[in-house]
Amino acid sequence: MSSSDSWRNVALRRRLLLVFLVATQTLVGMLLFSRTVPEQAGSVTIAALLTVFGVLFAWIGVGFWTAVFGFVALRFGGDGWSLSRRVGPIGCRELLSAPTAVVMPICHEPVQHTLGGLKAIIEDLGQRGQARAVDFYVLSDSRDPDIWLEEQATCEQIRRELGPHQHLFYRRRNVNLNYKSGNIADFLRRWGRRYRYMVVLDADSLLSANCITRLIQLMEARPEAGIIQTTPRLARAETRFARLQQFANRCYGRLYSAGLAAIQLGEATYWGHNAIIRVAPFMAHCGLRKLQGPGLFRGPVLSHDFIEAALMGRAGYEVWLEPAIAGSFEESPPTLEDDLIRDRRWCRGNLQHLWLLATMGKLRLAHRMALVTGILSYLASPLWLVFLGLSGFVALAGPSATPALPGVMATTEAGSSAGALLVAVTALLLFGPRLLAVGDHWLAGRTARFGGLFRLCANTFLETLAALALAPIRMLVHTLHVVQAVLNLNVGWQGQNRSGGLSPGLSLRLYGLLLASAAAGLTLIHWHAPTLTPWALPVMAPVLLAPALAYWLGRTPGLGTWLQVPEDEQTTRVIELAETTGSLSHDPGRLSWFEQVVLSPVFAGVTDYDALPATGRKARALACLVDRCAIEGKKALNHRELSLICNHPEALKALHWRAWHASHESPWREVLVRMARSLERRPPAPVSLPRQPAALTWAEAAS
Repeated sequence: MSSSDSWRNVALRRRLLLVFLVATQTLVGMLLFSRTVPEQAGSVTIAALLTVFGVLFAWIGVGFWTAVFGFVALRFGGDGWSLSRRVGPIGCRELLSAPTAVVMPICHEPVQHTLGGLKAIIEDLGQRGQARAVDFYVLSDSRDPDIWLEEQATCEQIRRELGPHQHLFYRRRNVNLNYKSGNIADFLRRWGRRYRYMVVLDADSLLSANCITRLIQLMEARPEAGIIQTTPRLARAETRFARLQQFANRCYGRLYSAGLAAIQLGEATYWGHNAIIRVAPFMAHCGLRKLQGPGLFRGPVLSHDFIEAALMGRAGYEVWLEPAIAGSFEESPPTLEDDLIRDRRWCRGNLQHLWLLATMGKLRLAHRMALVTGILSYLASPLWLVFLGLSGFVALAGPSATPALPGVMATTEAGSSAGALLVAVTALLLFGPRLLAVGDHWLAGRTARFGGLFRLCANTFLETLAALALAPIRMLVHTLHVVQAVLNLNVGWQGQNRSGGLSPGLSLRLYGLLLASAAAGLTLIHWHAPTLTPWALPVMAPVLLAPALAYWLGRTPGLGTWLQVPEDEQTTRVIELAETTGSLSHDPGRLSWFEQVVLSPVFAGVTDYDALPATGRKARALACLVDRCAIEGKKALNHRELSLICNHPEALKALHWRAWHASHESPWREVLVRMARSLERRPPAPVSLPRQPAALTWAEAAS
C-alpha cells in the first residue's frame, strides 16, 4: 500500500469518528431542547426552531471536537502522519537548487510598514546565507500615484541597502483584474515558468528564513504535494483588540490547528498566504474563471484560496497544513471596525462558494466540507438571529403568564431538568476548548511563556469575557454583511488599516445605528414581555455599549504587558528585524510623492521606461492632462490621470518643465516655496525609482 493510500485511510477513519461524535452530540442536544419547547407552539414553528438549533449545535460541536482531536494529537507528541514528522531534515545546500519566488501582492497598504516587513524577511535569509536562492516580487495593484510611487522608491532603496546580489523586483499592474488572484495570475503568466515553487505572502506576513527553507525542504521531499500551508501566529499587536486576538491565537490556536491538520491530512485548505505552492500544477490546474451566475454569483472569484486548494486536490496533488513549522507570522486588524471590514469582504467571497459547490463538478469530499465550513462561518450569524427570534416567539405564544423560553426555561419539571443539562452541555462545547488549551500548556510546561499558570488562567478568563461581549456585535454585523452580499451591494476592496485606533466620534458614528437598534429592541421586549428582559440583556447590553467598547479596544494599552504571549519574552529574529527597519526618508516639506517626482530633476530626462511613446489621440490627451495639471495643480486630476502622466516619460518631462516655470498664480509655485523652505533647513536625500538614471540632487536643483 502506498503512503498516499495509507494517509487517506487514516484520514477517512478520523473523519468518520468526527462525524459520529458531532452527529451523536447534535441528536442528544436536539432531544434535550425539544423537551423545553412549550406544547402550545405550532408544529411548523417547532420544526423550524429544532432545525435551526440542530445546525447551530452541530456547528459549535465541530469546533469543540476539532480541539479535542488537537489535544489528543499534541499529548502524543504530535501527529505521526503529518508531513513534518515523516520528512527528516535536509542540508541547506540541497535547498538552494530549487528556484523559488516569494511574492507579495499589495494594494493601497501602508508602504513603510509593509515593505519593512519584506526587507526583514530578505535580511533574515541573507544572514543565513540563503538570500541568493530566492527572488522577491512586490506585485502592486495600487492606483493612487502617491502610494505606488512611494512603493517604487522604497523598493529601490531596499535594493540599494541590501546590495546588487539581491533580486527584488517591483511590478505594478495598470489594469486591476480579479483582485489578488488576478495579480498572482499576472505574475505567473510573465515569470512563473522560471520557478519551481512560489511562496505567497500577505501585506502583513512575516516568514523566518528557517520557515522558508523548511517549506522548500518539504516540497522537495514530497513531489505529490501541491500546496503546503503554515499556521501563521499573530504578532506585532499593539492595540487592546489586537492583543486579544493575538492571545487567543497563541493560547487556543495550537489546539485548533493541530486538530484541523489531523483531520484533513493531505486534503487541507489553503488560506491564501504564508504558504508554498508548486508552480507548474498550480498554473495548469488552478486558473479561476469568472462566475456566470446571477447577482452575487457573477464576476471574479473573491475568496480564491479554498477554491485553488480544491482544484489542486482534484488534479491529484496533496494540500497539507503543517502547524509544526515555526516562524510564520501575520498581524491582526488593530480595531474591531477593521476586523469587521475584512469580514465583509470574506463574507461575500465565502457565499460565492455556494455557486461553485453546485457548478465545479467533481471535488474531493474534504474540500467540499471546507467550502461548506467557510459558508457556515458567516451564515451562522443570521441563523443565531433567527433562532433568538423564534425562541422569543415560541416563549410568548403560550398562555402562561410566565413565558417558557426554549432551552433555558420550561413549564414542566422534566423540561427544567432537560434545560439545565442542555445549558451545561452547551457551556462545555463553547468553553471546553479554552480549558483544554490551558491544560495543554500546563502539561507541556509552557505556562511560563504566558506569565505563569495563574496569569494564563486570568488572561483566558479576560479574553473569554471580551469574546462574549463581542459575539452579539459580530452576530448583527455579520447578518448585515450577508444581507448586503445577497442583495449584491458593491463592496470596496482596498488595503487594510494596519495600525491606530478609533476616535470617540468615529466610533459613535460607526456603531450608532447598532446602539439605536438594540435600544429599540430591548424597549419592545421589556414592554411586551418584562420577564424576558433579563434573558435579552446579555445579547443587547454589549450592542448598547458597542461604541464605547470599540473605542476602548482600539486604544493602545499603557505601560506593562497586556495579555502576555510567548513573543513578549523571546522575539523571533525576523520580527526584531521588522521592528527595527527604518522608513524611507520623506521630504521635510511634506510634498506628496507625485509632487516630488514632478519636481525632482532625476526624472526630467527619463528614457529607460516601460511605457511606449504616446502618439496620436493618446498624445493629445496626455498633453491636455499636463496642461490642466500645470495650471490647476495636482488636485485637478484624479488618480488614474496622475498615473498616466507618471507612466509616460514625455508627459512627466513636460510637466516637470511647466512646474519649475510656473507663474505666481499657479499652485505649483506654492509647492516650490515649500520645497525651498525645507531645503534651507535640511537637504533631503535624493529620491529615485527603479531604472531611473541618476541626475542632479534636490539641493543642486534648488540652487
